[in-house]
Order: sequence, then C-alpha cells, then structure tokens
Amino acid sequence: MPVFLAEHAGYCNGVQAALRKTLDQVSGGKTVSTLGPLVHNEDVQRFLESQGISTVETPQELGSGTVVIRTHGITPDQLTYLQEREDLEIVDATCPYVRKVQLLARDYAQKGYDIIIYGDYQHPEVQALLGWAKGKARVLAPEKTSLEKEFFISPQSVFLSQTTQREKEFLDLADELKEHCPGLKVCRTICKATVLRQNAAAALAATVDLMLVVGDLSSSNTRKLAQVCREITKTYQITGPADIQREWLAGVRNVGITAGASTPHWTIKEVKEMMEEMEKMEQEKLEDKIQEEKPSQDDVSQDEVKEYRPGDIVTGKVVLVDDDQVLIDIGYKMEATLPRGEVFLEGDKSLKDQFSIGDTVDVLVLKMLEQDEKIIVSSKRRQRERRWKELEVAMNEGKVIQGIVKNVVPRGIIIDLGSGVEGFMPGSLVDVRYIPDFEQFRGEVFTFKVLELNRERDKVILSRKQYLEEELEQKKQETIDKIKEGDIINGVVKRLTDFGAFVDVGNIDGLVHISEVSWQRVAHPRDVLKVGEEVPVKVLEVIPERERISLSIRQAKPDPWTVAGQEFAAGDIVKGRVTRVVNFGAFVELLPGVEGLVHISQMADFHVKHPSEIVQEGEEIEVKIIDANAAAKRISLSIKDARPAPRDFSVQSNQKEENQGVTLGDVFGDLFNNKDKDE
Repeated sequence: MPVFLAEHAGYCNGVQAALRKTLDQVSGGKTVSTLGPLVHNEDVQRFLESQGISTVETPQELGSGTVVIRTHGITPDQLTYLQEREDLEIVDATCPYVRKVQLLARDYAQKGYDIIIYGDYQHPEVQALLGWAKGKARVLAPEKTSLEKEFFISPQSVFLSQTTQREKEFLDLADELKEHCPGLKVCRTICKATVLRQNAAAALAATVDLMLVVGDLSSSNTRKLAQVCREITKTYQITGPADIQREWLAGVRNVGITAGASTPHWTIKEVKEMMEEMEKMEQEKLEDKIQEEKPSQDDVSQDEVKEYRPGDIVTGKVVLVDDDQVLIDIGYKMEATLPRGEVFLEGDKSLKDQFSIGDTVDVLVLKMLEQDEKIIVSSKRRQRERRWKELEVAMNEGKVIQGIVKNVVPRGIIIDLGSGVEGFMPGSLVDVRYIPDFEQFRGEVFTFKVLELNRERDKVILSRKQYLEEELEQKKQETIDKIKEGDIINGVVKRLTDFGAFVDVGNIDGLVHISEVSWQRVAHPRDVLKVGEEVPVKVLEVIPERERISLSIRQAKPDPWTVAGQEFAAGDIVKGRVTRVVNFGAFVELLPGVEGLVHISQMADFHVKHPSEIVQEGEEIEVKIIDANAAAKRISLSIKDARPAPRDFSVQSNQKEENQGVTLGDVFGDLFNNKDKDE
C-alpha cells in the first residue's frame, strides 16, 4: 500500500513568514502576544505557547510588550487602537495576499462601490475585510449555491473573495452575479498557495483509493482541500496520526496525503510515518499467513519444479546466445526462449552485442508450449511494463524524468521514453517562452514531468514547461535567500522601460529605477544601456514575500564626486558641456555625473535677460571654478571670469568708424534751431 504526498502541502510562504517574525521577537528577549491565534492550527498554537507566546482575543486584553498581528489581519479600528498604545510594539504578520484584499476593499469603498465578499462571515479574515470596507460590504457565503431573488446588486459593485476559498466556485458565482449586473468588477483574490494546494490535491486524489487531508478543523483552506478531494475519492480530514482508523484501509491499495497551509511539517511527517507503519504491519501479517499456509519441506517432492503461467515475470541466467534467440535458465524443466523480436535492439546492435552468457535478466512469460517443450519469454514487454510503472511513480510523486525528442508534429513533439513507450508534449507545455519552431529540439534529451497517463489508450502527456517553471522558481528563491542588501553582484539587462531597467540577477529580475541607472542625468535607460548587456549592480532592497529586488547600477560604481573633489579647485579654468539651460543659469557637465552651475549673473559683464543669449544646450565652453564643494556635490562656475565678455566687438568697431567726423552740431543742430524759433 504505497503512500504518496501531494506536491504542494503544508506551510505556505505567508504562514512561514508569520512564524519567523514571531519567533524572532521571542529570540530577542521580548514579551510577545498574538492578537487572535496566529494561524488556525492547535499544534502550532501549542508550540507557540511552549515558547512563551500568549494569545489574546481582543486588543483591550493586551498588556505591554510586543503584539503580533495574525496572518488573517485585523480591522483599521483595531490597528489604530494598537498604534495609539505607547507601551506596545507592533509586528504585522498579515499574509501579503490578505493585505492585498484589504487594500482593495478600502480603495473600492472610498470610490463608493458596493462590495460583495465571498467567504465565511465568522472567519477572522472576512471580519477584518468588513472593517476595511467601512460598512460598504456584504458577505456571500460559499454555502449559497445560487443567488436568492432578493439579493440586490447595485450597478457599481465589486466581487472579492476570502483568500482560502475554492476558485472554481468563486468564478462560477461571479458569472451568475454578472447576469444580474454586467458591469460587476471581479477581483480574483484567492491566493496562489490555495490554488496550488487544491490543484495538487485533486491530481493526487484521482490516482489513489484514499485521501487523508491533514489540518485543523477550524482551518478554512484545509476544509476546502477536503471538499476538493471528496468529490474525487474517499477522503477523511484529520488533525494528526491519532485520528487515523485502521478500518479506513480495508480494500485500499494506495493512499494520498495532503495538508492545509497552516499544517506544520512535523504533523505531516507523523501521519506519513503512521501510514507506512500500518502498511508494514499489514505486510507482516500477510507474510505470516502465507508462511502458515505453505506446506512443509517434507510434503514437497524433491523432483517438483516451479510452475509458470503467461504474464509471470521471471528472473534467469543466459545460457546461450545466437543470431535469432537467447536461451535463459529460469529454473524450469526447459530453458526459456527469448526471440530476437522480443528484444529492444538499438541501431545495428545484435543479440550477441546485448547479451553474454551468465547475464542475469528479467523477462515476461508469453506462452507455455508444453507439446513443443518450449516456453516463450519477452524482454521487450518486461521493459515496457517496468517503464509504465516508473511513469506512474513519477506522476504520483511529481518526479522528473528524461526522454529523447523523437518527432515534431503540428501540435507539439513526440518524446521517446524508452522501452517502446512514447509520450506527447503539447506545444504550450514545451517551454516557458514562446517557441516558433520545435525542429531545433529534435534528438535532444528533455527533462520533464508526467501530467497524465492512460495505459489502455497508450497515452502519456508530458510537460517540460512545468519542470522549467519549478526549476526557475527554486533558483529564484535561492537567489532571494542568497543576496543581501548592500551586495554588489553582476546581472544581465533584460528589459528597458521609461521608468528604469529590469536586470536578471539569477533567474529573477530586479528593477533599476531610472534615477539609479547612472550618475549622469539620463532621459531614457536605452541611452546608456543595451538589452543583453552584463552590468554590475548594488542590491538596495530585498522583499522576499513579494519577490521584489531593487537595484542600482550607479551605486555599484565609484561616486564621480569623489574624483571631482580631487581634480577640481576654486580658480581652475576647465572645459565642460552645457547640459541644461534654465531661467536662472546653465548647468555644465565637467565629468560624467558631475555638473556645476553657472548663475545668470556669472554669464557676462553686462546684463543678460536669459542664459540662452549666451549658451546653448550641448555647447562646449570654458568656465572658471568659483567654488567647489564635493561633499555637498556643488560647484559654482563663471563664464565671464573664464573669457572676455561675450560682446560683439566687431559691431562696436564699425559703429565707431561710422561715427567718425560727426559733430554735436550735426546731431543737435535742428534742436537748437527749433528752440530759437520758439523764442
């Protein structure tokens, strides 16, 4: 009776983060309380109590010290009360998915929407959501299989879900709501961990005779797991190994185990070990029974030989190899004959290339030809049988296997799985990215997962994409766990946008904001970066629960102002490029990332209405350094002190030449004459 564990079971990231935050407070010597049970699991609660962590139901019960907000979150009023308590330190362990739904409820409430929440009214997560919705929300229970006639939906409504509900039921109900209100906004707020666990549980339940769902009876996501499994096979929800009843196992050939997101790993392990112990005890009972029924040696004739039937798997030794057949001693009154046609031979190999006298081989009995004193066996069919069992184990346990790309067909590729078994990989499951032509993969060895088996129809569905996604996710998590704020590492530019660049630092893209691309002023990242370019980056921030990394390219390089402090001093005349012209002056780049200001008063020795009269953007000019303060990243410059006043002296000279020989009488003569006439 094999026991299989679902691919996704037990603690989710939100629960792990909450426990870590709580225990970190205890290890720091603080007095810690949780507002309500941190998670819905009595084993976890007992463990926390053993660490000196107390639980209170209302904020008013809290003494001084540190309070941890449970994964289900609290209402804004409760949060305000905690923040106003000067004797409390607050640690928010609200699940990130739950927090996202709370903010959605708040934002839609502020916009005047009617909010409908799909969930259990009594659940603390839903109670907190109602608080964030500021009285503008109603709860629609999962038990409602259809809407009541009097259930009114306003034209401006939004439909949210408690994060641990069943996604299919939520979406089905959303479709029904849309019939009454076509403009209804639907937000898919069921968390990723919940969906993964439900899908993995359903896949496993379809392959076993019995499912055990481990988790606290008060856990919403565990109850939903049990509901999913019950629709497929016989299922029991248990809190631990003590709940298992032996009579459940009657007639059961294999057992599947899954667990809710708040179920600790030690409870899952204890349940699995209990099942394995029961299997061992049943096997020992069976062996004892066989031993009791087995006749004694005295009752067996010394001349008695083994009896075989078609379909039996036997082990024997090769005694003869020729061109067309192999003879194998299987302990029968005659050697078994293995025809050449019942052997997988690769390429031009012969039987003599593959078998040697004395080799031990497993074969499948095909025919018993007593009249011809022959027993016909097959190596090919035995290998095929073994391969099918390996595929079943791989599918049930989520293991990866390998095969060779044999052929390319319009809808995907054919994989040679060995031993005469072939699998089909749909085009959408070949890679995580779009591949226009699969011919490039012909003959390659692929690693993948088995999604579906149907032996009667000789059908095997494979997914390389799932394997690659899980591998990428694992590498991504390894990267997040490994890198720390302040690290300087290398990355590859993957994407350029108006607001920055995304850099791959190990199967996860971090964002370099445009302000962190260069010490120089950059209009667009493409001005200084290229996709595929390798660049050093400094890690500014790592947020594991959101899989977000903030990076800086400029901070991974020396600050050019440190160079400026060594190269420039007051009184120096240097060359620079005008980068910006503004009303009060012009900015001049002296070094990449180092700019100084020429104030409008330092442009010329005459009045300048606007700096553009003197300089233009992009122009190379000479300036004199009036003041240099590298620590404050400020340099004051002057154009007029670096060169003669930028007047047009040629114009002045021409004017002088033109004015030669002109007297005051020539200029004012008429004026004087008019004056005389007036008098």
